[in-house]
Amino acid sequence: MSSGTTQRLTANRTYPRRSLHDQIVHGMGRRIATGEIKPGQSLPSEEALCSELDVSRTALREAMKVLRAKGMIESRPRRGITVLAQEHWNALDPDVLSWGHDGRVDGDCMHKLAEVRRIVEPAAAELAAKRATDSELAAIQNAFDDMAKNIENIDAFIDADLRCHAAIISASHNEFLRPVANVICAAMLSSLRITNPTVIQNRNSVNLHDAINLAIQARDPEGARAAMAAHQAHMSNVIQTVFGEMTE
Repeated sequence: MSSGTTQRLTANRTYPRRSLHDQIVHGMGRRIATGEIKPGQSLPSEEALCSELDVSRTALREAMKVLRAKGMIESRPRRGITVLAQEHWNALDPDVLSWGHDGRVDGDCMHKLAEVRRIVEPAAAELAAKRATDSELAAIQNAFDDMAKNIENIDAFIDADLRCHAAIISASHNEFLRPVANVICAAMLSSLRITNPTVIQNRNSVNLHDAINLAIQARDPEGARAAMAAHQAHMSNVIQTVFGEMTE
């Protein structure tokens, strides 16, 4: 990773998995998001869950706190823990996004995320052209250079692509865009292997990113917005080609 801010945006996309209660968060979150445990359904008692998962009450309670913060469950006296309807979930949370699709790429989800990107990223690129520090410009340039060098290496290309978009949003200097940056990175991880499976497509992507990078480096806000809008329009067309029309 080339800059500390970009590293935080990309590395902290999801909740960690190191401790026991981290594993409970991911396991229970996935069961809820995939519908194994349905909205309105009450979870087993604390004692029963501790026995089922073979964990302590402390680890379980810590995990439930995380799921409550993500809007997936609520606790009420005499009712215990209940799963909330999906409209209460934090849709911008990368974990919620990944749990719901469980490794699958959903066409409608990709269309909706493309809509978000068309709205947000051109404005973020415009702000980055106005506000980026020298070190942030260097981070964007480094990420773009890594994309250009790794057209034939899909894993390295994806990593560089993620860093490029995260660095641009970070350089907007708008902290409210950070959750959007996180969800964009999570969505890109799911979709890039499908939307950019060939060297030709990666080369086209590099050309589009080149225009964005050059405008930001030149501190050309209008040019940066236009170049990012062109890139997002291209990606929307690719998603439509791959997944067809959105069903909603």
